[in-house]
Amino acid sequence: MGVYPEGLDEVLAAAGVRTGGSVRATDGLVTMGPLKIISDGSLNTRTAWCCQPYADADRLVDPCGAANLSGEELVELLATATRAGLDVALHAIGDAAVHQALRAFERTGATGGIEHAQLVATEDLDLWRRLPVRASVQPAHLLDDRVVAEQCWPDRTDRTFTLRSFLDHGIPVVLGSDAPVSPLDPWLAAAAAVHRGPVDEPPWHPEQALTPTEALAASVDGRRVRTGSPGDLVLLEEDPLGPAGASSGEQARRLRDTRVSATVVAGMLAHGG
Repeated sequence: MGVYPEGLDEVLAAAGVRTGGSVRATDGLVTMGPLKIISDGSLNTRTAWCCQPYADADRLVDPCGAANLSGEELVELLATATRAGLDVALHAIGDAAVHQALRAFERTGATGGIEHAQLVATEDLDLWRRLPVRASVQPAHLLDDRVVAEQCWPDRTDRTFTLRSFLDHGIPVVLGSDAPVSPLDPWLAAAAAVHRGPVDEPPWHPEQALTPTEALAASVDGRRVRTGSPGDLVLLEEDPLGPAGASSGEQARRLRDTRVSATVVAGMLAHGG
């Protein structure tokens, strides 16, 4: 359960509401999440805030996209969230928005993640690695956005959905779906991270791909099955990792075809038998 800036005052007025804390009357099944901030727009609308103009900028009101908040407004929101014990989920798609977000995290000591981070300046990776900030990416978006990226950012597609660069720089990566914008399907997200395109087509910038093991690790909120862990488990019909030596397309197909036969939530069977 998260909160947007317009609901932040209500959360601040509720004593003891902090990220990770249980929400009352939910038996611990619902916890307080982050403050969600949308700092720029999107690629398809050419409103994601970039350092350089879009390739088709001649027909745009804002050739580089635009920020939704000034740097000081962003810092104030992050500082308020940090004082209240809230993590921050900060939507930033363009490289200028990502840079602004990183500077705000650096100034405030806020924790959390940058959502989407579709375009990132290479020089910002060293700053990012020093911060307690996740790269929260939705790989299924690249299945559609790779075509638009080639139109809008043809000179910078090597810096788009840079999953491998994040991991190589020691930046924690978590994968999500962005539902309902994309299907609520973790296997689709993992497959897109591994093959970076439809399974029957060549991968797009395969140098930025993850292995199946890395994609799965980025899909489970850092959890492992061990004593004291939450009883949240799925029983799969087959090993999603498959045989060693398979092509990325074969690995992605195996992930997409993974079937769940049972789901356990908080130790209780929620699906299957």
